[in-house]
This record gives sequence, C-alpha cells and structure tokens, in this order.
Amino acid sequence: MKMNFTGKVAFLTGGGGYIGSAVALRLAALGAKVAVCDLDLEKAERTVQQIRAIGGTAIVLAADVAESKSIEAAIQRTDEEFCGLDIMMHIAGGSARERMKPLIKQEDEVIERVIRINLLGAIYSSRAAARIMVKRKRGGRIINFSSIVGVNGLRGCVDYAAAKGGIIAMTKSLAKELGEYRITVNSIAPGIVMRPEEGHSEERALKTNFLKSKCLASDVAELAVFLASEGARFITGQTYIIDGGRSLALKGSD
Repeated sequence: MKMNFTGKVAFLTGGGGYIGSAVALRLAALGAKVAVCDLDLEKAERTVQQIRAIGGTAIVLAADVAESKSIEAAIQRTDEEFCGLDIMMHIAGGSARERMKPLIKQEDEVIERVIRINLLGAIYSSRAAARIMVKRKRGGRIINFSSIVGVNGLRGCVDYAAAKGGIIAMTKSLAKELGEYRITVNSIAPGIVMRPEEGHSEERALKTNFLKSKCLASDVAELAVFLASEGARFITGQTYIIDGGRSLALKGSD
C-alpha cells in the first residue's frame, strides 16, 4: 500500500530516541511535516538534521511529558508553526532501568516518575492533541506507545507494567470519546527492540520470539506509520503487539 503524508502535520514525543527518530524519519520521507519533541534537545536536533538532509520539514521542540503545561506548550507551538495537527504519537517513556526492583522494595519517587512519564505523559499528550484536532475539525490520529510488559507483566517492573497497561485501557476509552470527531486512537506494544547503543544481547533478542529474528526500530516505525495513514482510517481503540510472538509464550520468555 502506497502511503502519502503530504500536507500532514505530526508531533512526536521521544522523537530523538531510537524508535522515535525512526518514526520521524519515515513520516518525513512520506511528506509529513514533523515536530520532533524530546527532553534531550541534542538528540532531537540530530533527528531533525537527518530529516532535513533528505529534504524533509521538521522543527525541534523541548518538553517534559511528565508536566502537562510543558507538553501543552509544545503541541500548541506545533499547531502555530504548521497551522494544524494531524498525527500525535507519544513514544517517550521507559522503565526505571538500573533502579528496577520488586515492588515491596521500590521507592515512591521511582514509582511516581515512571507513572508520570509513561502514563500521565500519554494522557497529557493525547489531551493536548485532541483539543487541537477537535478545534481544527479535520480528524486525526493519536497513537500511544505501550509495551508487551503492559500486556503480560514483568517481575521487578510493576510500576512500568501498570503504566503501560493503563495506556491500553486509555486507548479504548479515548477512542470512544473521539470517534465522532474522526479521530482514531490506537496504541503499539513492542517487545524487545534492538538498540545497539544500549548493548542489548542479540542472543536474548533472538530467543525471546518465535520468528528467531531481531526487531529493529524500522519495524516498529512501519507499524506506526500505517496506523497514522489513511489505510487505517477505520481502526480505533486497538493495541497492536509487535514482538515476534513473544507474548504468545505461557512461561519462560521473561
């Protein structure tokens, strides 16, 4: 299916990250104007430079998705710069990483930060985008990133699982609220995505899916771009798992 995003405006949180930059570049290559938003301006700037190098249009925006006023200002700036907003993807997020612990040992500050970035970030971003989309009256696409951890759970990661599971529930509810405005709301739940700079084990990535292959950022980007396209106009309230079948296992894949 041939996709064309000429004239469309996209706003991405986490646009400087491994997955976010891949999505941003794919959208730009298909003609979209892209607002690359990230807490790390240096990473966001790299993504924008890559987009401009292929002849695309993009701007850099800084925002903390855990703060509603910050994300609202960034999305408002996008609307002002490009005279509209058609696509919003909340990709920013992450677990506590090296501070992951069983819940009975976890500190309040870690739990709260994980929830704020992953779940409240999705809620704040979706709300700000929906307000503009409803006002503009030209429909839209809202896509939030969940995780298979939000589907199956993961030991030592209760806060992250709760946040990502919340995104799945939010997706269903918001789809019902925004359907009458021709705004679709969907989510994507990746499994292990190979990130070379983080030194993920290739062996682990291969053995935790049934395709015996590695999931790359480009694989996730293709799914995200499809959900943002006209081809997905009648899909809403759904969560798409992209994990090579890992979540099909009953036990032993964690």
